[in-house]
Amino acid sequence: MSKRTTNEKEAAPAERVPQLDEDRRRAVARKAKALALVMPTEEEDAAITKAALADPDNPPMTDAELAKLKPARRPRGRPTLDVTKVPTSIRFDNVVLDSFKALGDGWQTRINDVLLQYLVETHQLSHRFHATVQAAGKEQSKLDEFLVVARNAVHAQEKVKQHLLATGREEAARGEVYTVDMGNAMVDNLPIII
Repeated sequence: MSKRTTNEKEAAPAERVPQLDEDRRRAVARKAKALALVMPTEEEDAAITKAALADPDNPPMTDAELAKLKPARRPRGRPTLDVTKVPTSIRFDNVVLDSFKALGDGWQTRINDVLLQYLVETHQLSHRFHATVQAAGKEQSKLDEFLVVARNAVHAQEKVKQHLLATGREEAARGEVYTVDMGNAMVDNLPIII
């Protein structure tokens, strides 16, 4: 290796340092400029406000309307699903848990799928039913409504009748029970029969 080449290599890093410092300074300056807020003057602000108030297609909002506004961004985390999953704590044998984990990502979903398949195969899968109780012979006379967890519609109707009898509502128990399968959906503010 010649001395000339060695000297050039030694000089190159020293020349590059000022250039790097200049690049960093420019990057910081660009970022500061981008973040700088440009405010209109008082005259410009008055002209903008006057034009906005004069627009018949976009009248200003009242204080009551402004109070009703909510942030447009959605809450943090995963988007909500129609079928929600409930966190729980359950104990498995080590061999079961290790075997599912060894299959890789998604092992919890696979455990859920296996349990769901078992419930379907053994006819033990429960659904949520929206049950409406109507007086016997009167179509529009709603006596009560419930959210019922049951295996099927017939089972849901039986549970509603048993609940009404157990709570001393014999007349309502003689009424008609109509059910709608809700799947895993929830209905707010209804008594739940499990």
